[in-house]
Amino acid sequence: MGTIGNTFVTYRDLASGLKGDKTFDHDIVDLAVEVNEILDDIPVVEANDGSSNRTTIRTGIPSATWAAFYQGIQASKGSKQQIVNVAGSLASKLEIDKRLFDRDPNKSAFLADEVKSHMEGMGNEVADALFYGNLKTEARKFNGLTNFYNTIGSTGSDDKVASHYVFDGKKASGPSAAAYRSIWLLNWGNSTMRCFYPQGSKGGISKGTFDTVDVTDSSGGTYQAYRQYFYWDIGLDVRDFRYGGRIANIESDVMLAATGQPNYLELVDQLEGRVKGGGGTRRVFYMPKGVWESLKILYGRATRGNAIAYADVEQRKTPTLFGVPVRLCDALNTNETLVS
Repeated sequence: MGTIGNTFVTYRDLASGLKGDKTFDHDIVDLAVEVNEILDDIPVVEANDGSSNRTTIRTGIPSATWAAFYQGIQASKGSKQQIVNVAGSLASKLEIDKRLFDRDPNKSAFLADEVKSHMEGMGNEVADALFYGNLKTEARKFNGLTNFYNTIGSTGSDDKVASHYVFDGKKASGPSAAAYRSIWLLNWGNSTMRCFYPQGSKGGISKGTFDTVDVTDSSGGTYQAYRQYFYWDIGLDVRDFRYGGRIANIESDVMLAATGQPNYLELVDQLEGRVKGGGGTRRVFYMPKGVWESLKILYGRATRGNAIAYADVEQRKTPTLFGVPVRLCDALNTNETLVS
């Protein structure tokens, strides 16, 4: 079911019938959410320009004036910029040998398992694109979060630039392990960051018909198979970068080394304190499993184990850090480029 108290629609809401107008493949959307935890968090809206979403992002905050009797108040205004984000289009093709499928005594379970594996594979691709997608190098995807949080902020940096919310987790000296990872803190919301699906589509996630086709093998022979296509069209809007942040350059395989490491606990404190929250948003940490395991050990060593708890979120036993849910995201097990 959807998260109680949310002011936005998520993929889970689509699957549970919040949009009960029969225009969604509810079973496929529900399966996509089941195998991809990140979809529990993300708001999703229908695009307003075909497969693109024209949206306004905030680039400046209006000033305010202390008022007094018989004294004027200067006018001020915030600054905004209109941008157009394009959805990426992902597809997957299922093929099962017809004779094998026809002989199986439990065809429903057979097919369900195959479909689930395809949705899991597509979900991994979507999660990767959410963080690392770059239209300059992969034109068929969409721009992910690293495009916005790709520069380390200096001490005392301006909080009106995205680099203010990016911290350096690299050790001070010594040879580099070159296995850079990140910890992310994101506040999903309609006015902060969200995903979108093409206008008029079935939530962006749909399936084709289950058809019989002739397939040619590598030797040139043919056989009959059942074929089904799955489609996922999705884009990302980052409308206010102040609601997200990142600890980059974490050398995950040496986090527990005795010397030379940054104080990861203080970095997490800084990230949690600096990234703006509230306003109907859903606040979530994302990190690789190995980084989370090391963090737990470090908190235990610092006798701060009470900072970590577990809570029921979306019927999953989800770890929390300072009351904020922690998602262990396989897509973040990526050797990232050094951020400077």
